[in-house]
Amino acid sequence: MKIQQIDFFERIQEIARSHTDSNALICGERQVKYRELPEMILRLVNGMRSSGLKPGLRVALLMDNSIEYLLLLAAGFRLGSISVCINTRIGVDEMKKVIQQTRPTILVYDEQYQEAADQFKESFSGGIICVNSSNNGLSSLSQWWDSSPEEPDITTPSPNDGAIIIPTAAVGGIPKGALLSQNNILASVLAHLVHFGEESMSGLLSLLPPYHVMGLCSAWTTLLSAGKIVLQRQFDAEDAVRILDAENLTYFGSFPPILERVLDAANSQNSKLNSLKMVYGLEGPQNIERLEKETNARFWTGFGQAETSEFITFCKASDHPGSAGIPTILNRVELFDDAGEAVPTGNEGEIAVKGSNVFLGYWEMPEDTAYAQRNGWHHTGDIGRFDENGRLYYVKRKAEKELIKTGGENVYPGEVETVLLTHPNIQACCVIGIPDKTWGESVVAICHLQPETELTQEEIREFVGSKIAGFKKPRKVIFAAELPHKDGETDREEVKKLYGS
Repeated sequence: MKIQQIDFFERIQEIARSHTDSNALICGERQVKYRELPEMILRLVNGMRSSGLKPGLRVALLMDNSIEYLLLLAAGFRLGSISVCINTRIGVDEMKKVIQQTRPTILVYDEQYQEAADQFKESFSGGIICVNSSNNGLSSLSQWWDSSPEEPDITTPSPNDGAIIIPTAAVGGIPKGALLSQNNILASVLAHLVHFGEESMSGLLSLLPPYHVMGLCSAWTTLLSAGKIVLQRQFDAEDAVRILDAENLTYFGSFPPILERVLDAANSQNSKLNSLKMVYGLEGPQNIERLEKETNARFWTGFGQAETSEFITFCKASDHPGSAGIPTILNRVELFDDAGEAVPTGNEGEIAVKGSNVFLGYWEMPEDTAYAQRNGWHHTGDIGRFDENGRLYYVKRKAEKELIKTGGENVYPGEVETVLLTHPNIQACCVIGIPDKTWGESVVAICHLQPETELTQEEIREFVGSKIAGFKKPRKVIFAAELPHKDGETDREEVKKLYGS
């Protein structure tokens, strides 16, 4: 590795020396101090090596938010293996697609996902390992914890190598794995610290697991700047308020309905959340206004995606309502038309970005990577416009990447439509997103049934939920005698006009 670079493990070693007795990670009753981190990470590294893991091999992580999750990522950084962060909310069939696409050697999982792990354990040549097993017959993470804490005699991986794969939503039925390096994440960390401030990010209530890029980058921002992270395995608003107050935490990442529920819980507990300095993410104006009226915190928003290691633009949301802000110190952002020409200020175009936080590419998808990164820019698939002050406004997804954002999760209409059309009673359908106060957007399916057949809304919801993740189920089903068409295809924009209000 070049002397101009250090990796995450080296940074943790430095912090362990200067913040010896400071709390690094807290989850429930467990506390880990900075001085403990290097030894814990090295035990995992040596345990992973004893299981046959080498640089470039993949480790699938099917876990909730936890201390072990972050330490396994850190061990992967030191070893040079690649962590595949599987969303625990997707269905088993979807998990199988991620595994087939990334071909991990080993699966590490929480015991509550035992049933899913059993279904595809044959896919892992190195076996499956349960983090918190209550069954003595299962391979346990204790076999790695019992390994040597000594520095292994291995080459230090380059921080520019691939380190994490975050599977993105399946546009064409196959999830794309966004490959991020340590330096991609470090770039995002530095942008956070420059724009939000180290003091604001010194105490994190970690509500989002690392398979969400916001959970990933917020955790590493706080950890690499010697702050304190308190993790919730599963979001609980009442407990979140108690933790924020008891630990004097300064921020958390949020998407609907997290902030609304935290504010409601704070009111019920007569808490003013006095230590809270900021919340950041995506949120509706009514909850942003509540946050800034009921506490001393500010809400920051921006535009980003897994492929850009989170935000590429940012702003205080109430200062510029509706805007995604201006580019970070790391990024150049431009808007292009379909011919690849930059559009004038005020016109709509595809958002494209350059910067050190842009991902390495889609795992083993060279054509998709080349298309996304054409002409020297990463093309996001989103449409935006710049105002005269250089502020970005998000408009919509490109038609080829139509997207619904519900409760922080991405749902591609085409994926839901593909499932719906496998039902023998559904002749045609169109899936759209409509505004939702609680969830940001709701998934709505407009269905045209086969002649002389019947289905209920609940039957359709259950059918979709049996095939793909529950959050992709339509919250509402509308039955239509026909669907509008244009050029031989369903006219999605007309469907939105008819049923999107």
